[in-house]
Parts: sequence; C-alpha cells; structure tokens
Amino acid sequence: MLRLAEGAGTYTERVTVVGARPEESQAVPGAAALHGGELQNLRGVMLDDPLRAVQMLPSTTATDDFYSEFAVRGSAFRHVNLTVDGISARYLMHTVNDVVDGGSIAMINSETLGAVTLLPGSYPERTGRRIGAEVDLLTREGNRQRFSGRAGLSGTSATFLAEGPINGGRGSWLISARRSYLDYILKKIYPDTNLAFGFSDAQTKLVYDLSVRNQLHVILLGGRAAFSRPSEDLDLDDTASATSTPWLAIAGWRFTPSPAVSLTQRAYTRGINFENRNPGGVRVSSGGSTDVGWRMDGSYLASPHAFVEFGGDVERLQGRHDRLIRISATTLAPIAGFDRSTSTASGYGQATLTAGAARITPGVRIDRWRLTNDTLASPWVNGELRLGSRTTLRAGTGIYRQFPDLEQVYGQHAGGTGLQPERAVHIDAGIERSLGHETSLQVSGFARNESDVLWTPGSETRRLPSGAIEFGRIDAPWTNVLTGRGRGVEMMLRRDAATGVSGWLGYALARLRYATPAGEQFWSDADQRHTISAYVRYRLTNRTSVSGKYRYGSNYPLVGYLTISKDSPFLDNGEREFYALTTTRNGTRLAAYSRIDLRADHAFRWGSRRVVLFGEVANVLNHTNLRNRPYGIDRLGRAFFATDTLLPLVPSAGVVVEF
Repeated sequence: MLRLAEGAGTYTERVTVVGARPEESQAVPGAAALHGGELQNLRGVMLDDPLRAVQMLPSTTATDDFYSEFAVRGSAFRHVNLTVDGISARYLMHTVNDVVDGGSIAMINSETLGAVTLLPGSYPERTGRRIGAEVDLLTREGNRQRFSGRAGLSGTSATFLAEGPINGGRGSWLISARRSYLDYILKKIYPDTNLAFGFSDAQTKLVYDLSVRNQLHVILLGGRAAFSRPSEDLDLDDTASATSTPWLAIAGWRFTPSPAVSLTQRAYTRGINFENRNPGGVRVSSGGSTDVGWRMDGSYLASPHAFVEFGGDVERLQGRHDRLIRISATTLAPIAGFDRSTSTASGYGQATLTAGAARITPGVRIDRWRLTNDTLASPWVNGELRLGSRTTLRAGTGIYRQFPDLEQVYGQHAGGTGLQPERAVHIDAGIERSLGHETSLQVSGFARNESDVLWTPGSETRRLPSGAIEFGRIDAPWTNVLTGRGRGVEMMLRRDAATGVSGWLGYALARLRYATPAGEQFWSDADQRHTISAYVRYRLTNRTSVSGKYRYGSNYPLVGYLTISKDSPFLDNGEREFYALTTTRNGTRLAAYSRIDLRADHAFRWGSRRVVLFGEVANVLNHTNLRNRPYGIDRLGRAFFATDTLLPLVPSAGVVVEF
C-alpha cells in the first residue's frame, strides 16, 4: 500500500470501525492510496483536481495536460470504474461533450475528500461492470466539534468550504462551492485564443446519528460547465458554444445491530444533461443520462478469522442523444438519435479468511443486464502471506466484465442489442519489503487477457495495400472484435516520513496489444511502454515545505493509420506539418512526454485565522509535449493537424484562509 504523509493544509477525518474489514489498498496487489494533506498537495495549484493526483501513481499514464482522464496499464479511461463513496460516478466531469480535443476537470473539490484509492487490477467487484481498474473517492465528514471554514483561490477557481456539528456533535454538515476563472488563465497562456471555458460546482454532505446503531447520510454534488469560442472558420456542424450539467445525489442509512453486523442501504440518482450549438445558435448536439438506483451493502464478522461481505444493486438507466451533421454548405441532417431506457441488477459476496500469517479472500459477482439480455457471473480471489515482520506477498486473479451501454447499442455507432459484454481476466502478484528508516520497496507484476473488446472498425481513414485510400465511416458500428494481451511490471521505492525528505520513485514497464479475427494487430491507443514518476517533498519547518514532481512517458501511439512523411517539415513548436496515411494502425509514437513541476507552501497565523500560501511552476523546463487530436486528410493522403501542443511553462499561486 502507498500511504502518504500530510501536507501544510488542515483537514479533519473521522473513522468508524465496524468489524475487521481490511483496508482495501492493503489487500490488492499494486494498489495505492492518497490521503488528506498529501492529496491536496499533489492535485496541483493550477487545476485543483484530485484526479491529477492519481496521475502521479506508477500504474497510471496521462500525457494530455488538458484532461483529468488517464489510462491504467494501457487500458483507456472508459474501462476505469470511478466511484464516490461506493457509488459509480462516471459523469462527474466538467467537459465539452461530443468534442474529442477539448479538456476536462473532475467535478469534486479535493478538500472534501478523505482518501482516493487506485485498485489497478484483481480487486473485489462490489460495484463492478468495468474490465479495467477502479478508483474510489471517499468523501469525509464535516467537523463534529466546532464550526470551521476555508476560503481560497487556486490557479483556476475560487473555493469556499464550511463545516460544523449538528445537535452537539450527533452529526455534521459540510458544504463546498467552486467557481472557475479558467477562461482568464487560458487567455494568459494562449494570448491569441478567444476560447472560454468555465465551471461552477457545489457539494454537500450531511451525517446524523439517530442512535448508536442507526446513522443517516446525504451527499449532493452538482455543477455546470460552459464553453464558447469564436465562430469564424467554424463549419455548420461545429460547436461554438456548449453547456453540461452533471449531478450525483445519495441518501443512505447504516444500521449496525451489533458490533459484528453492519447493513447500509442507499438510494441514489446520477446523470448529466448537455447541449452544443453551432455558430448560428442552432443546436447540433444534445443528450444526457438519468440513472436511478438502490444499493445494499452488508458485512458480518463470523469469527476472528472469518469476515463476510455481501450486497447488490438495482438500477434504472435512461439515455438520450441527438446529433446533426453537415451534408452541404447550408444543410444539416440528423444522425442516429435515440431516447431509450433499460434496467440492471447485481449481487455480490466475498469472505475474508485468516489463518496465521495467511489471508485469502474469494468472492463472486452476478450481473443481470437487460439491455443485451445477459446474466453472467464474475469470480475473483485475493491472497496475502506475511513472511516475517518486513515482507508481504500478495496475489490475486479474477474475471471482469463490461456491458455495452445505451450509446454503444443505439447511438451514432450503434452495434445493436447483439453486442456481447467485454471480458478481461486479471492476474496480479506483488511483494512489499520494508527497508528500514521509513523506506520500503514495492514490486508488482500483472497480466491481463481481454476478449470481446468493443471497437469501430472502418471508422478511421486508412491506406489499403493497393495504395488506394479508404475513407472512414461516421456510422461504423461498435463490434466485439478485439482481443487484448497486457503484461507489465511496476516498482516503487518510497519514504514516508513526518520530517525531512519523503516521497517516491516509481517505474512501470507495460504493454497492451490488440488483435482482430482478420489478423490485424496494433498497440492500444493508451499503450505506453515506459513510465517514470517521482515525487519529493521536504519539510523545511512545521509550516513550510517544498516539493517537486516529475513524470516521464515514452508516450502513446499517434492514433490512427499514420506514419511520418519524409516530405513533412517540423514546425516551430516541434510538431510535424503533416503525416502520411499507411496500412498499419498505431505504428508511430508521439514524442516522449516529460514534465517537472515545483511547488512551495507556507502556513502562518493571522490573528485567529490560519493562512496557507501556495506557489507552483508547471513544466519548469518548458518541454514541448504533444497530444493526439482529430485530423483532416487531403487527396494525397496527407494528414494535417494530427497533434496539438500542451502546456508550456506556467506559474501559478493559491491562497487558503482558514477560520
């Protein structure tokens, strides 16, 4: 497990212990957890985003500075299960929908989180329905002792947070709100742009103990993002302005009839509404999702050596999507719109059995997916063996499934109700060794075999072996055509110290390659062979610290059937003017990604208040990094504007006043 030291900012945590459930990140090979102040330190002053902290972990790769999304072990973000307090929360992103070269920021204030845990593979499938990793965001309770508040400015937003007790400490409340000025920052970084992207969001958590055995809690998250850009040089079906409003609401009741038994019931709704308009104000894209569900989780401590967990959920899923495309200079036409609903249900159970220095946790999950009429079981097992006081071995394996969603069945690339669930078999093993002096070494290896992975063959323009150009279809259907084979090893040397130097040095060697029944093979869009992540923090005093973080990646493929053209010159920003079409997909790589960020923070008293100042410089060496973007093809098979430059050297600062 990766557990990190605290930062300069203050925070509160309240822990309720029920039974003897092991901490998740201690039981899963290669797992990592970020807690409290360190989470705030790693999120970045400029973007104030907790998912940017996850990007620093060895299992993850992220080479697009504009997006919160990341890949885990070569598997794309759509395969990652993102949860908030155990409820899947896939919509909680400020972004521009139906635009693939935009950006995103997580719609949750990191100051409201108690922990973020990354489970890269072979984890218990309590929420399930994803073939990749799981990221769990755990919100914290408000302060039960006294009222407190925080008001701050970061690189992109102004934040206010307040919390306090209810009824003398029988409960607590916490309220947070953010308002961005990201459009101002974009204009400072890119003076020639007129892009405007802003967001606002709010979050509330209420907890109240009806009695020693009964507790109620309510969590509300909601936000709005707006985007606009000049209408000059935009086509009739291009997005000139866009809005999106995601939300998540949870109401729960926890009942603990005895110290050995706990039952939690939760009703929830989540979703998003979005709308994009063209330069003339005509709506060219709109849609949304509204999910309503009920979930139960229970645990039973049968004996000091046997701990049982069980639960399940029932959901009603509704989705809609309408889109217009340009068929002439003055005419728009609809394409593959839908307004559909479906339902799903699941149940799971697992038992943690302990015998001396060994622990084994078998489990199984059963899903019923009405959309494609599938009922399937997904088993898993994890094990741990302690070899003395300094060494721990961990291993796990499991079957993971991801069912087609409404968009994939009925949307623009409709594959129909005959689509099959994607499937992955995870195998993980790791060893953790304490080296003394608050230093440890963790090494993990993984293998993941995927089948029935969805892809849209024929959607990308390519050159045929004959030399002719085959143009991509905008309605190429989703098909269960890919099989994948992922392999890798991850290493981390870390020091967790309250004083002096702390941090880690991590390295990952990984690969994920796909194949089709027709014999075509290519690297995953998020395949990155070598990844280095380093984080160092030094506490100068109990109020002042400095830190630095470094990320290096050999980078992703240039997505598509592209190769370097000998006739294409380099531009002043390091990009190629154009690339050439080829017969091989993902055979050319973007230049290596490299970025160093430096940060300093200082806390001091101002009367009865506490003030924390932050300063950060992103991309200190001003290294030119590139990302993929949609490109155009001319009659000669040349692909223009296939890449885009990322953040240059950007200084930023923030301040938080605590009262």
